[in-house]
Amino acid sequence: MIPAPGRPNTGRTVQLYSIPRPPGSSSTTVQPPNQPPAVPELVSLQSLSESEKQTLASRVADLLREDALVLLPTETVYGVAASARHANALGRLAALTPGIKRTISAKAVGPTGFTWHAPGREEAMRALRPAWPAHKRFFEKLTPGPVRILFETDSQDPIADEIPGAFLTDGCLSVRVPDHDFTRAVLDAAKAPVVMDRAPSHIASTGRIIDSADIMQSLESVGIALAIDAGPTRYGKISTAVRLTSPGGYKVESPGALDSKAIDQALETRILFVCSGNTCRSPMAEAIAADLLSKAPPSPLKVRVSSAGTSAQDGDPATPQGLQALGALGIAPPRKPHRSRDLTEQMLREADAVFTMTRAHRDAVLALDPAAAPKVWLIDPSESDIPDPIGSGLDAYIRTAERLRAGILQRLNERHLLPEAREKKTRARVAGEKK
Repeated sequence: MIPAPGRPNTGRTVQLYSIPRPPGSSSTTVQPPNQPPAVPELVSLQSLSESEKQTLASRVADLLREDALVLLPTETVYGVAASARHANALGRLAALTPGIKRTISAKAVGPTGFTWHAPGREEAMRALRPAWPAHKRFFEKLTPGPVRILFETDSQDPIADEIPGAFLTDGCLSVRVPDHDFTRAVLDAAKAPVVMDRAPSHIASTGRIIDSADIMQSLESVGIALAIDAGPTRYGKISTAVRLTSPGGYKVESPGALDSKAIDQALETRILFVCSGNTCRSPMAEAIAADLLSKAPPSPLKVRVSSAGTSAQDGDPATPQGLQALGALGIAPPRKPHRSRDLTEQMLREADAVFTMTRAHRDAVLALDPAAAPKVWLIDPSESDIPDPIGSGLDAYIRTAERLRAGILQRLNERHLLPEAREKKTRARVAGEKK
């Protein structure tokens, strides 16, 4: 523990008495008898054992439920936390950002809400109920993480038993799932919706580390009961705000810890086709999948396809018969000539789905990386092998290509990667929206 000025250092042990309420609070202070009055307190998280951290997380959760403000770390910047069920706490939090127009009452918050900090991805998804594939993938790939979600909705109903409007601004619910173990433990223990706002600059120096020179006076001046110092944050930047739009797209509203390119790459779906030598079946599968995707209606879910072989020699070209079979299906040769690649563990780690031609290929993939098992399937949905047509003539290649296309079409549809054409939306899209 970092002692308050003028108080003796009591060592690492977390004091379990509660902090006096900030001015204006109607809650009763829970303080053991004969305990000296406490002052705003700064606790160094690095100095605590795991059991002490658990005790501290419970204590912070109690303070939030009791209407107090607490300074907490995240992976982006430090934030001031408050319960979204207490108008008094939200009012004191709003006072830290007078430039933002907010009205706080026991019945509603408006017109600009705060950001709900959910304890986990599952809790956020249960509350928001994303229906679009791109939105579900956003939660899957980017939460927990340094992103703030602006979820377009026309609903005015509370989503987590908060004061109505606490998380709503301009038709968007603002939600974040921080990637910080201690703070998520606090949010989970609170059993109540918690909002957080960026800490004032005189308390957190650029969000990277608490500026402890005048910390005690600063904490007291803004009514913060307890501050958790976890040292420099991972990113040292604010979270990236991403709007998930009602037609199913997304738009980066304001870059922060992640830029637009990083968001796009995270949401990209990577599909890997695997055969033996990567000169016949898997290159045909790669070209067929790319053709199907190029002809599908626009989608915010970008898909990258590639291929490799379990016993390939790097640099070999695709077989001429394979290219001819693709032509028979109306598929032009790839712009960049194919060159074979030997399968690697890194390819498997980076892939979201791996489709093999035979059971033997699947076994070879799992022997290379057993952890890939949940994302490896045979390309034929009936779980039948697709044999190698090499040496069997062009007709055999064409039959193989047709069978590959049927399997790939079903596999892509299973994953909602080939969206059907939809009626044109009357609502104007947001400028820059991925659609």
